[in-house]
Amino acid sequence: MNISTMNLILWGCVIWMPAFFYVLLKNETKFKKNIAVGVTFPLEARDDEELQQILSVYKKHLLYVCIGLFAAAIPCIFIPATTGMVMTIWMIWLLLGCVLPYVPYIQCNRKLNQLKETRGWKRSSGQMQTVDLQAAAIKTRWLSPYWFVLPAVTSLIPLLSDTDIAIVYLLDAALILFFWFGYRCLYRNKSEVVDDNLALTEALTRIRRHHWGRMWLLCAWFMAALNLLVWLTSFSASLTLSGILALSLILVITSIYLELKLRKLQETLTAQSGTGFYIDDDDKWIFGIFYYDQNDTRLIVNNRVGMNTTVNLAKRSGQIFMGLTALLFLAMPFFGVWMDHLETTPVGLELTETSIISTHTGVEYEIPLDDITYIEYVTEKPSLRRTAGTGMETVQKGRFSTPWGSASVCLDPRTTPYIYLETDEGKRYLFGSTDSTETETVYWQLEELVQ
Repeated sequence: MNISTMNLILWGCVIWMPAFFYVLLKNETKFKKNIAVGVTFPLEARDDEELQQILSVYKKHLLYVCIGLFAAAIPCIFIPATTGMVMTIWMIWLLLGCVLPYVPYIQCNRKLNQLKETRGWKRSSGQMQTVDLQAAAIKTRWLSPYWFVLPAVTSLIPLLSDTDIAIVYLLDAALILFFWFGYRCLYRNKSEVVDDNLALTEALTRIRRHHWGRMWLLCAWFMAALNLLVWLTSFSASLTLSGILALSLILVITSIYLELKLRKLQETLTAQSGTGFYIDDDDKWIFGIFYYDQNDTRLIVNNRVGMNTTVNLAKRSGQIFMGLTALLFLAMPFFGVWMDHLETTPVGLELTETSIISTHTGVEYEIPLDDITYIEYVTEKPSLRRTAGTGMETVQKGRFSTPWGSASVCLDPRTTPYIYLETDEGKRYLFGSTDSTETETVYWQLEELVQ
């Protein structure tokens, strides 16, 4: 796959993100459960001129940020660079794309909190515990696990004829089982409470649980479809990646639809709430995003709006989880740097008195000469299908499906010849150096030693 094709697929997978964040974060300005942009207000405040002005400015700033992110991505698609540099740029943009839209959100949240404090609109949440216990008692009709068994079985169909990447199919099937676990174990009831209207609490709880289940089931069928796609398009990497892009687009669009549908229901059901007693737990939500409550023993809690969940940062496990997540995001650009190192490091091949050694960023394989039972000089690049490892324009290494069967590979796909080996344990290897002369020399020397 050339760089331009890879660029198109990579950016095609993420360039919609600014629109995604714009739609969801703009939707935060609509009052749901008396909350707008993470701040709780009474019913009387919703039409306040100053409040509406703050929300209007927020929507403009959010739009500017999202348009800027989208515009910045366009020239990146056409930058001629190595795979590693392309990935570095891509991941820096991805990191900024996940963070920058929340800058106007946090600014708006702070201004709304200041306005709320000034106007005396803050309420006590003293009745929260009593109402929450009532919500927890609401009976739930959970989806049968068989709804998840069906996509899990479907995801294993490719194993009937393709065992080369069996580990991939099995991992995807295991993910579907995790989705069942997530559906049943990652949901909490507390944030469904709005006021002391138990009927309203029941309705909000039921519709959220319903959409929660549909979302997890959607993810399960996505993994099943992904396995079938990889199996049916194994002859073309470009077709596989294009299919993954199409499936991902379907998943994203459907997820947004479910989220917005739930939010609309929450908005409609709580349109007249906010008079008398109502829940105001803004002090537990930093910037309206991060949950922190030392009196709450739970690690996982529901977000107040929509169907998502988050962690309690007052718990050490929550802090560790969030810290590791932040480190993972910050480390993303360095993955591209590492890929650039892989791409620019030549593949080597050398022969010692006792073994043949294939090198790249270090010693990749070292095969004792006494173990070798068969060697073959390969002058044309064979058909290779990666099952695990690295597949780049300058280096292919790891486990690959080859004309001889599954083999360990370390070679530069741009140069031939290659050396195919078999050992007395039945293991197969295919080696090749970036320097074709080096490969040729090693082969003739190896042939003499093995014979």
